[in-house]
Amino acid sequence: MEYNQEYYSDLISRYFFGETTEHENTLLATWLEAGSDNRKLFREYRKAWEEMERSGIESRIDVDKEWAHVSTVLEINEHPLIFPNRLLMRIAAIFVLVAIPGFLLYYYISKPMPKKFVASTGVAELKLPDGSDVTLNGGSILYYPSKFTKGQRNVNLFGEAWFDVARNETKPFIITMGKVRVEVLGTSFYVNTSNTSGEIEVILSSGKVSVYFEDKSASKVTLVPGEKALIREDDARITRSVNEDVNFLSWKTRKFIFSNDPMSLVIPTLNKVYQADLVLMSPALSDCRLTATFDDQSLESILNVLKSTLDLQINKTDTTIQVSGNGCK
Repeated sequence: MEYNQEYYSDLISRYFFGETTEHENTLLATWLEAGSDNRKLFREYRKAWEEMERSGIESRIDVDKEWAHVSTVLEINEHPLIFPNRLLMRIAAIFVLVAIPGFLLYYYISKPMPKKFVASTGVAELKLPDGSDVTLNGGSILYYPSKFTKGQRNVNLFGEAWFDVARNETKPFIITMGKVRVEVLGTSFYVNTSNTSGEIEVILSSGKVSVYFEDKSASKVTLVPGEKALIREDDARITRSVNEDVNFLSWKTRKFIFSNDPMSLVIPTLNKVYQADLVLMSPALSDCRLTATFDDQSLESILNVLKSTLDLQINKTDTTIQVSGNGCK
């Protein structure tokens, strides 16, 4: 993935000033993990910032003037023995003027980056700090804090996941996916940011979810169980409909229900769940229909059923699994 270096240079600067949003902090974290050169640049910026702060402290302060103000506020003139010499006076004045902004600077430089959970080798499960359960499909990434603070529970998703969110009426759970937000109080639902159509997909199983764009929070689309939303970022459109895909969670459950479904639908479903490369060798096979239920069976077992019920031939090569036959009547 290519990154706009100018954008991230500006983002680092605003990060040190404490002007970045939570979403921008997540983008910065992703950028930092993308390469050692990025982390080196970040360290150089931080070093330059610290040097600038150190060299500029006394040059920006009229110590005599500020000390007069500090001593008046603290009534130190009435207790001259507290600060017996001018050196300590200078230290005290600088400390009072710099301590709070210095602390804020330290906070923004040292505050932890979001935790990163990657399903690198297949389906992976995670329990979040609030007790919510998340299952990620292979190749998906979730960013989340070590502890949910303030009034929200915010996470960032890249890929495909199933959420079973612990209910909290006072602290909504919000998933960020670019400009798109999914907000819930406590429910179970499916989210896919890597849909082949280029759309973000949200399917609700129980409870209630609200889907909206970051800059259009007043125009929320609310789903009820059994509904799905397709979200297009390019034209800011959200389409709500009834979910008709009974196998949308097959990647998690390893359960399939096919009811007179064409092979043009069966093959992509199997490829997604088993991360295989099944290929129909003839267009005539696309409309062959399958009615069967599979529950936690191996791909090999399912292929044997296809061979026997639809009279297909299966040929495995180094890179693909070829499905051929004479077609179905």
